[in-house]
Amino acid sequence: MCKAHNAKRRSVVPTASNMIELKWSAELASVAENYSRKCVYGHNPNKYDEAPSFKRVGENLRYSTREETPLEVVSSWDDERIDYNYNANTCAPDKKCGHYTQVAWAETEYVGCAVTKCTPLVGKSDSAYYYVCNYGERGNMNGNRPYISGTPCSQCPSGYTCSNKLCRL
Repeated sequence: MCKAHNAKRRSVVPTASNMIELKWSAELASVAENYSRKCVYGHNPNKYDEAPSFKRVGENLRYSTREETPLEVVSSWDDERIDYNYNANTCAPDKKCGHYTQVAWAETEYVGCAVTKCTPLVGKSDSAYYYVCNYGERGNMNGNRPYISGTPCSQCPSGYTCSNKLCRL
């Protein structure tokens, strides 16, 4: 899942000057797995308590009646970019952009994901694959843009180096 997320983070438009490369978090993956196994569609109200290493935990959800690759799952969230206006920091009327902005949130450094085949997925389908990704620290904060536009890696945090358009620790 990190590879799929990082591919999308490298390709934001306009380019990002401070995009951190995502790393896998076993803690966040455990939270995602425990929640996905409940097979109830909706955000996990306990994700903050279950990931004590993180102050703020973000979450993207997806379900599908067929099993999808990590790239397909992340692409479904990233596809919201067409409705997001970076300059105005707004989403098109009656559209959702929060999944995309979480994927593209530059300061998010860790991700953990899980999938469960649910029969049923309560609230959505008789049978579905339920994908949950948790992010630390979460994005979509205080109306801020998800990243700073500019030359890739030109504003990496101190101690980070540039690796294929992403800031790496």
